[in-house]
Amino acid sequence: MAAQAWFSDGDVTVAPGSSVVLHLTVANLADTTDSFVITPAGLAAAWTTITPSTITLFGGTQQDVEVRVAPPLLPGTSSGNTSLTVRVVPNSDPDEVRTVDVVIAVGTVVDRHVEVLQPAQRARRAATYEMMLENRGNSQATCRMYLVDPTGRLEADFDPPSAGAEPGTSTLVKARVTTTRLQWERRPRTITFRVDAAEAGHPTASATATFVQEPVLPQRLVGRAVAVAAALVLIAIAWFTVVRPAVQDAARDAVRGDGQAPVTTSVIDDVTGSMVTVVVTTMPENDPGAGADEGTIANIALPMGVAVGETGAIDFTVPAGQRLQVTDIVVQNPNGDQGTLLVQRDDVTLYLFRLDNIIGDSSVSLVTPIEFGAGQRLVVTVTCAAVGDPTVAMCAQNVFASGVLLDE
Repeated sequence: MAAQAWFSDGDVTVAPGSSVVLHLTVANLADTTDSFVITPAGLAAAWTTITPSTITLFGGTQQDVEVRVAPPLLPGTSSGNTSLTVRVVPNSDPDEVRTVDVVIAVGTVVDRHVEVLQPAQRARRAATYEMMLENRGNSQATCRMYLVDPTGRLEADFDPPSAGAEPGTSTLVKARVTTTRLQWERRPRTITFRVDAAEAGHPTASATATFVQEPVLPQRLVGRAVAVAAALVLIAIAWFTVVRPAVQDAARDAVRGDGQAPVTTSVIDDVTGSMVTVVVTTMPENDPGAGADEGTIANIALPMGVAVGETGAIDFTVPAGQRLQVTDIVVQNPNGDQGTLLVQRDDVTLYLFRLDNIIGDSSVSLVTPIEFGAGQRLVVTVTCAAVGDPTVAMCAQNVFASGVLLDE
């Protein structure tokens, strides 16, 4: 026996990506000087470096060499015990090979990664996401999949609900993400959620994704509906303020002969500062069929604009020396506002309307006219509780009163 070798250390543990140094003692048992070549063998040979790898010993002497073991941080580096063998070959007799073994315990590396292949999707109710579960460690991964949404608006069904992956491999997982409630607002809602891959005793791998929930009614449809509604409101206002009075006047003129054109007057009320528009049609003085007490036709427009939570009023005062007989009252609530509307003669309430009961127009035709004396006021008071159109900030109502102005 020309040589003998042994490790000064016992079995050791090393984590992938790090290294451990062992001390190997080589002794020359012969009486003559000899050189020895020291090489690693076994499963751990690729991770092992020996310094120096060649030594020369006098007879009966020994020397320590350094054996560094550094397993790489790769999925292919299996965890668990593996054997390292070191061969000592004397130059004088290469057949007299001496070997020494040591057990290396390779540590476990846990490295799971989740990647969502569709980070953001748009849908009204549900969408399917695909994600990859990658195992970058050196041990088997078996993870349970979860969706985490702090808002509580999303839930998911995973296929498969529990995914496994060998070291260095990946697994495709699908998730059917469903909303728990509809989006009634006109704007889309952006919901950020998290996907967790959890395994007991190991860190949880997570990834984030986004669900853009579309509104139930498309934005374009709502815009077109608002445009149509606005056009209808303008048509209605034009009908009641321009077309209808003109038709009525033309019909009266056709029956009675040549009449005078209607006169439109805008008056600023001294109390409220509001603008009141009065359309007065004068009967022809030389019309033999017209009685002395038929008076003049008056169409009174009282538009209102009141902020939410406030009350506003507008009025028309009967001129001195005249009295007003009201025969028709039309109330318009074009935006579907909420609140109340009062029609009064001075402080006496004639009609009380709930705005949410008025869709479009509400008309009151009187069998017996309501009479207002000289100096008395036709008052409209609006209390705005809520606006029906979120794009405007005020309640908007129109009251049209038709009747006859008579001389006292």
